[in-house]
Amino acid sequence: MHIDELLHDKRMLLLFALLALAIILVAVRGVHFGIEFEGGTRIPVTLERPVDQLTLTEITTNIKNRVSTFGLQQVLVKAIGDSEIYVELPRSDPGLVNSTMVLLAKQGKFEGIVDGRLAVSNDVIMPGSIRAASPYVGPGGGVQWEVGFALTEGGAVRFANVALGKANYPVYMFLDRPEDAVLLMTRAQVVGNSTLSEPEAFAVLNNTLSRDNSSIPLIVIDDWNATIAQLQLLNRSVTTKAIISDAAGADKVSELTGLGFDVVQKPVDDLTPKFSVSEERVSVSEWRAVGLLSAPILNPSITTGEPGRLYSISGAAPSNIPTSMQQTYAESEVKTLKSILSGGALPVHVIIGTPTTIPAPLGAEFLKYSLIGAVFSVFLVVLFVAIRYRAPIISIPIFLTSAAELILLIGILGSLGTVDTGTMAGIIGAIGTGVNAQILITDEMLAQTRGVTTKRRLGHAFYIIMTNATIAVIAMVPLLFFSGLVEITGFALSVIFGQFIGALITRPAYGAMIEFLMAEKRQL
Repeated sequence: MHIDELLHDKRMLLLFALLALAIILVAVRGVHFGIEFEGGTRIPVTLERPVDQLTLTEITTNIKNRVSTFGLQQVLVKAIGDSEIYVELPRSDPGLVNSTMVLLAKQGKFEGIVDGRLAVSNDVIMPGSIRAASPYVGPGGGVQWEVGFALTEGGAVRFANVALGKANYPVYMFLDRPEDAVLLMTRAQVVGNSTLSEPEAFAVLNNTLSRDNSSIPLIVIDDWNATIAQLQLLNRSVTTKAIISDAAGADKVSELTGLGFDVVQKPVDDLTPKFSVSEERVSVSEWRAVGLLSAPILNPSITTGEPGRLYSISGAAPSNIPTSMQQTYAESEVKTLKSILSGGALPVHVIIGTPTTIPAPLGAEFLKYSLIGAVFSVFLVVLFVAIRYRAPIISIPIFLTSAAELILLIGILGSLGTVDTGTMAGIIGAIGTGVNAQILITDEMLAQTRGVTTKRRLGHAFYIIMTNATIAVIAMVPLLFFSGLVEITGFALSVIFGQFIGALITRPAYGAMIEFLMAEKRQL
C-alpha cells in the first residue's frame, strides 16, 4: 500500500474533514473555557429576608435549574449565609449578564385565573413537561409565541372544576402577579386602547385583578389629593408597594415614599392595559405592569368539567416594535418563560445586585498544565506500547490519533459550549478510552491466527469497541437528560461525544494506519 492510498482512504478523509470543521469552528467562534480557567462575572442575589437552610437549598436549586434551562453553558450558584446567593457566569459578555439578571429578577410565580378563581399555578405543572413552540406569524401578521405544559392529576381536576361552565371566558395568565401592591393609574391609562367609558374599563380591570375573594387595589390618580386620601385608608400591613408610571412626577414619587410605600415605577406602555373585545365580553389581553402575559379564551370543549392534562401559555410580540425585531422578541419571551416555569417559583422575593468581575480560581496556568499533563500521559502510554510491541513505529499512529481526538473534542465542545472541569474530565476519559481501543485493534491485527483475514480481525476489534461505546453512551444518558446540573451534563456530553468521535472517526482512521503499517512492515 502506498502512502497516497492511505491519505485517500475514506476513513482518513473523514478524519481530515472533521478536523477541518473543528479548526473552522475555533477560528470563527473561539474556544470558551469555564469560570475555573478564565474567570467570569458574579451577580449577587439578596433575599428579601433571611431563610432557613431548607428554603435556601430550594431557592438555590430553582435558580440553578432556571439559568441552566435558559441555555447557559456553565453557571455556578452558591449560597452565602442565610440571605444571599452568588450566581457566577463564565466570561463577561454584557448580553449574557443582562439576560441572566432579567431571568433572576423574576420570582417565577405563575397563575392562571378564570373569572376571579385560581385555576392553575406552578405547583400543579408536571416537571419536565414544559415545551416551547417555535414563534410563528399569526393571522393578523404579528409574531405569536407559545409555551406548553402538562398538569398533574390534581391540577387537571382543579382546572376542570374552575373552568366548568365558563365557555369563552378568558384565562388570565399571570407571571409574578403583585401580592402586596396598589396600582396607581391615570384615567387615560385605565381606558387604554378601548372605546369603553371610564366606569366600564374600571370594572373590567377590577375583574382582571380579582383572585379568590381578593384583589389588587386600583386607584385613579388624576385628583392627587383624593388619591392620597384613598391611600391612607388602605391596610398598610397588606399593601406595601405602590405601582405607578415612570412618567409620574418626582414630587408624587417623593410623597408616596413619605407615606411609607416602596415605589415601583413601570413604563407607560406596560402600565396601560390592552383590551380585547369579543361577542360575549370585553377582557384584558395583556397588562405587563401586573404580570399579565396573555388571556386565551376558554374553548367550550374544555369547560364541560372533564379534566384535561395539556395546556399552554401564548402571546404575541408587541405590535409597536419593528417586524424584524418581533421574531427576536418572541424567541426571547419563549426562552425566558420556559426557564422560569422549569425552575419553579422562588418562595421569597429577591433583589439583584451589581455584577462584578471575578478572577479564575484555577486560572490559565492550571489549564496549561492540565493540557501538558494530558499530552504527557499520552506520551507515556505511547512509549509503553512501543516497548510492549517492540515496534516504535506503532507509537506514531497512536499519538496522532490521540492528538486528533484532543483537538476535535476541545475544538468542537469548546466552540459550541464551554469547557469546564466536568467537560475536561470527560475529554481526558474519552482519550484514555481511545488509547485502550487502539491497543485492542493493534492486538487483533498482530494476532497470528491462521486463515483469518485482516478485515475479519478489524471487524472483531470494532465489534468490541462499538459494544463498549454503546454501553458508555447508555450509562451517560440519564446524567445528560435528568441531572439538571450543567457540570454533570457537561461531563456526560463530552463522554458521549468522545465515544461517537472515537468509534466512528478516529478509531477507524487508526485501523487504516495500522493496515498501512502492516502492509509496509510485514515483519510486525
